[in-house]
Amino acid sequence: MGGLARVSCIGVLILATGCVISPRRGGSSSGSGAGSVYVSNTSTNTVLRFGNASGVNGNATPTASIAGSATQLSTPQYLAVDTANDRLFVANQGTSAILIFEHASTKSGNVVPDRTISGASTLLVSPADVQLDATRDLLYVADGAQVLVFATASTVSGNVAPARNISTGFTIAALLIDSGGDRMFLANSSSNAVNIYDGASTLNGGVSANRILSGSQTQLSAPSGLQIDGSGRLVVSDFGSASITIYAGAATVNGNTAPAATINGGNTHLSNPSQIAVVSSSGELFIADGTAGSVVFFNNLATATGNASPTNVITGSNTGLARTGGGTGPATAKGIAIDPTR
Repeated sequence: MGGLARVSCIGVLILATGCVISPRRGGSSSGSGAGSVYVSNTSTNTVLRFGNASGVNGNATPTASIAGSATQLSTPQYLAVDTANDRLFVANQGTSAILIFEHASTKSGNVVPDRTISGASTLLVSPADVQLDATRDLLYVADGAQVLVFATASTVSGNVAPARNISTGFTIAALLIDSGGDRMFLANSSSNAVNIYDGASTLNGGVSANRILSGSQTQLSAPSGLQIDGSGRLVVSDFGSASITIYAGAATVNGNTAPAATINGGNTHLSNPSQIAVVSSSGELFIADGTAGSVVFFNNLATATGNASPTNVITGSNTGLARTGGGTGPATAKGIAIDPTR
């Protein structure tokens, strides 16, 4: 979502035959795509919102930019959107906090978060990813080697202790909660693996994965983003190989399993993909590409494979995705989340 206890949504346009359609260049938007896409820029301490999510393209000016001292944004990482309640969650690493913006689709400028989870009791140190289980009103936060679970996500605020503290034994690069299956997926970037845990809502303390996707055939390379698409496939962004790997049967995938599809190659415009978002109903895929300072969009994830060109690429000086002062440095477009309804 970053991206969201339920699976986020994304878009990808690519032909299964291997034929590709070049992305549209220039202009601020194209097409009639609905919804809004949120992107965090770690370099400028900003969260950007682009309307017409599946139509925006090129050097587009964002619809809104949340930035300034009042926002408390400091090295914002992954994002989650509660679509039903128009609520945005930000893993705010620089202040060891989770920032929550209500009526997110109306927020712009130097606005104060409506709620903040921070303080010694929260156990937050370096939050990297945040996910919502809307069904159970739980907020999951990946922080180092632990997952902190906060009850009453719809109202939680302040210096509150987590209801549960799940210890994994490795630094978590990305987190995904499948609320329907009550299942937790964790990206282990250093081991090129995805650990899968059943009964997520009951986990506490030291836990072992029920299944682990790992091995040379998986093609995993520093996995950094996780989603499940409308066909129940596990979608993974691979920071190390500039690729997206997709595996059949997210609920049961295990071991040294080859991907059902892989999106990689020069035409994809992928450099170092981080958080991803999927729109299950439309099969759209949105990718935050950190070091490139861009958002890459494919509009047909169901058939995407190979060295395919994206439908759109949001990049350029007007987008707000670039680094401060340009040049090289840490990732900029880091987190991404999609609200397809607004």
